[in-house]
Amino acid sequence: MKKLIILTLSILLNSIFAFASPFSFSFDEATGEATLLSAEKSLSKAVVIPDSVENGGRYYAVTKIAKQAFAKCGKIETVKLPSKLKIIGPTAFAECSKLKSIVIPNGVDVIPHHCFFFCASLESVTLPSSLKSIEHDAFIACRSLQTIYIPKSVRHIGSWAFGENLALKSVEFESGNNKLSIGDHTFDRSGLETLVIPSFVDSLGEYVFNGCGSLKSVVVEANLDTLPKMTFHSCEDMTELSLNGAMNAIAYGAFSDCKKLSSITLPTTLKEIGVNAFDGCKNLTTINLQNLPSLQSIGEAAFSGCEKLERVILPNGIKKIEDGTFMSCHSLIEIIGTNVESEAEFSFYDCPKLKTKKFAK
Repeated sequence: MKKLIILTLSILLNSIFAFASPFSFSFDEATGEATLLSAEKSLSKAVVIPDSVENGGRYYAVTKIAKQAFAKCGKIETVKLPSKLKIIGPTAFAECSKLKSIVIPNGVDVIPHHCFFFCASLESVTLPSSLKSIEHDAFIACRSLQTIYIPKSVRHIGSWAFGENLALKSVEFESGNNKLSIGDHTFDRSGLETLVIPSFVDSLGEYVFNGCGSLKSVVVEANLDTLPKMTFHSCEDMTELSLNGAMNAIAYGAFSDCKKLSSITLPTTLKEIGVNAFDGCKNLTTINLQNLPSLQSIGEAAFSGCEKLERVILPNGIKKIEDGTFMSCHSLIEIIGTNVESEAEFSFYDCPKLKTKKFAK
């Protein structure tokens, strides 16, 4: 009789525990690993995911969190992830609106797309030394995140990964990395104030820092074939810019509407300045075009609207001035190009103070 009562009580307790658990799991008997499939939406504040779970008298290490497992759990503030975690599924923590901090354990090598999408209260993220890739939109619209440290193990950061992070003031890249690519719009409209692009960055996407209106100081140490289209478009507070790495071309609109940028020293390796590259840089007064021996092309409207630019000396490689290149440079007084053979009809349109043009005969 006692044995029957104990057995009945044991079954009852197990049933209560199973019912009370806020998580559901699947189990892989071959590997001894468990996947957390889902969590109750009512979870609140501090959440601890166990390192292992029991099933049928056997313990399974929790190594995976499935797609959308915690999505829209609107009350959780912190999550302790299992120590043996390897994989986090896409959108796993998307729209956890009150989540404030999270530490990703060593062993995770990918932060998948939309993993922390619109976690509007997220202030602190610790990334592991095992991490290789941060996929597109992983932390998009995390509008409370203030700083991020990228480990040297990371090889790729996807498009919009940190886009619209309005409070993000700084990003630090750990030294010792060998190769890092950064996708389109990665930090688009973030709150960055200072930026150093290290030498190991081997490619940048388009619009990477577009609309970073608080960005004041930029140092580019990377050697890039081309600074891509609209890289720093509308970084309206930028006043300091150092392009220290080698570079062959500046693409369309790369610095357009950087309204406070007053001076720039371009790399001597530069061969091409693209269309609208510095369009709307209203405070630009100094640019070292004369010191660029390899420069062969300046695109249409490249310096249009540079209202404070007074004097320009073109290098010997420039033989033609394209349409609108210096349009609406209201302070331009003098331009010298000893090898310039032709100019387009509207190259100097709306340049009321221009008195001196010294070109090849």
